[in-house]
Amino acid sequence: MSLKPFDSLLEPDPRFADLYVIEQDVARRMTLRDHHAGIVDVGLKGAAPLEVQKAFDRARSVMLYAFFDYDLFVVGEIQAFGAFELALKFRLNGHGGDARGTLRNLVDRARKTGALPPMVEGSMLMADPVEALIALRNGLSHGSAEIHSPGMALKILAACADWIYLLFPSLPE
Repeated sequence: MSLKPFDSLLEPDPRFADLYVIEQDVARRMTLRDHHAGIVDVGLKGAAPLEVQKAFDRARSVMLYAFFDYDLFVVGEIQAFGAFELALKFRLNGHGGDARGTLRNLVDRARKTGALPPMVEGSMLMADPVEALIALRNGLSHGSAEIHSPGMALKILAACADWIYLLFPSLPE
């Protein structure tokens, strides 16, 4: 889709016209309120540093605006991956510590320290959920023409939230 003309900026992306919500056994077109509610449901739990929380909320905000431009789902996913990577950096290097390292290196270090579980053994590398996230992230970050659906984007957002929670679970009361 090309850049929207000014007069239609706040119109839903036409691809949302084919998305429906079932409410009380009746199908109706998805609204911005429905879309917002789905994104609000995917939040961070636990004690992630404020910078990680802000990066994650940036991903949610971009995905919210994908209602007006469907292509923004991919941008939101990349930001969610970035929030996960930032959480790994803070967990492994401390707040304000060394920020270098690729996602691959950070995941390998986190597995060695027990911050992330060991790799799931299997015939396919993609059987491991963290490896699947790395592959998705690399595919999008290194140039891609892919367009993802709201469902796929929300699953990626939720997966990143779950892994961030694993790195920074709730503080003891």
